[in-house]
Amino acid sequence: MEQLGWLTDAEEWAELRRIRNEFAHDYPESMGERFERLQLAITSAQTVMEIFTSMSHKIRERFPGMAP
Repeated sequence: MEQLGWLTDAEEWAELRRIRNEFAHDYPESMGERFERLQLAITSAQTVMEIFTSMSHKIRERFPGMAP
């Protein structure tokens, strides 16, 4: 996606994927660590939504006849 110009930073995307995988597959014992991971997941979700919105705009620009 970076080569197509749809992502500005492939490393950021890789980090977001790492966070998602860690959140989905690791189950920390301590409540504090769970809370920290939840906060990180929420922050990451905001970034993913920004990327999604940007890609959505690019798709509409490139394919104007497509439904939103």
